[in-house]
Amino acid sequence: MAINAYIGWDVGGAHLKMAHVDPAGHVVCASQFPSPLWRGLHVLDEALFNAKKYLPKCAVQHSITTTAELADIFKDRRSGIRLLVERLSLFLNKNSSQYYAGQTGWISPALANNYVTEIASANWHATACFVAGKLHDGILIDIGSTTTDIIPFCKGELLNRGYSDYERLHHSELVYSGIVRTPVMAVVNKVPHEGEWHPLVAENFATMADIYRLTGELQEEDDMMVPADGAGKQLADSARRLARILGSDMDEEGEVTQWQSIALYIADTQLQKIQDAFYQIKSRDIVKQLTTLVGAGAGRFLIRKLARRCGMKYMDFSDILDATTEVKAHAARSAAAVAVAQIARITA
Repeated sequence: MAINAYIGWDVGGAHLKMAHVDPAGHVVCASQFPSPLWRGLHVLDEALFNAKKYLPKCAVQHSITTTAELADIFKDRRSGIRLLVERLSLFLNKNSSQYYAGQTGWISPALANNYVTEIASANWHATACFVAGKLHDGILIDIGSTTTDIIPFCKGELLNRGYSDYERLHHSELVYSGIVRTPVMAVVNKVPHEGEWHPLVAENFATMADIYRLTGELQEEDDMMVPADGAGKQLADSARRLARILGSDMDEEGEVTQWQSIALYIADTQLQKIQDAFYQIKSRDIVKQLTTLVGAGAGRFLIRKLARRCGMKYMDFSDILDATTEVKAHAARSAAAVAVAQIARITA
C-alpha cells in the first residue's frame, strides 16, 4: 500500500508533539499537546486522543521518537520504553509504526525492548540528522521547555561525542535547562536586589515560564504547563511567585516593574549557562570553523541572542522546511516530530 502521509511523533515527558509530512516533503501541519507524564499515563492517553483528531484519513506511516521514558513514574528507561510502546500501540496501528533508534535505524514495536539504549532520548539525533542532511555544516541548538541540545555537524555528519543522556550531559551537549519547566532555583541562587546580592529560597515556587512571561518572550502556544502554585499566568501572578522565591511577597497592587528587572537578570544567567556549554563545544578543533547556528524549539529566541553574542549567522529550523508561514512556527517548536517524519519519508 502506498504511503500518503508520514506522521512524526515526539513523545516527551511534558508535551506530545506531532507532525504531518506529505510524500513530497511538504509539512502539512505540526502540533503540540500538554502531556505532563509525572501525573500518570492517562495524560498521554488524553494527548493522543486529542492528537488523533488531526490525523489524515489515508494510509500513513507513524514514526516515533521518545524521551518520556525518563519520567519518574517509570522504574527505569527499559520499563518506560516497554509501557510507552504498549500505550502507543493502543492508539496507533502497530503494523504502520516504527521507533527511531539513531544510527541503528527503525525498530518495530515488537523489537523495541531489545533496543532500549538506542531508542531512549534519541529525538535530538533525529533533528540533527535531518538538519545536517539539509545544511551540511553548522551547530544545531534546540531549546525546549525542559532541556537544551547542542549538536555540531560538518559535511553532513554529526560531531556529537555522547549519545545517551549521561554521555551528552558529560560533554555539555545536553544542558538540563529550558524556558518553561526549569525551576528558577536551578538557574540562580542569588539575584541583585536593592543594592545587594539577595539569596533565593530553595523551593520550586517559580519556574522559567514565570521569568519569560515577565520578559515578554514566552509565546502563549508554548505556555502549556500549570504554574508551580497552580494559579494564574498573568504578569502579576508570575511576579508574585518570583517575589516568593526571594522570601518576600508582592502586594496585590504592587509594582511589577522591579520583578521584571530581576527576571531579566535570571534570563540572562540562563543564557550564559547555555553559552558556556556552547563555547565548550565550539572549542573543539573540527567545530571551530562552523559559522551557522540553527535554532529549533520553543526557546529559539534565546538562540538568536546567542548568535548575536557570538557573531554567528542564525538560521531558523523553519527556514529549511517546505511549509506555509503559519505552519513553520509550529514545526520549529516540534522539530523532532518533523524530523522523524521526514527521515521516514526519505528512507522509505
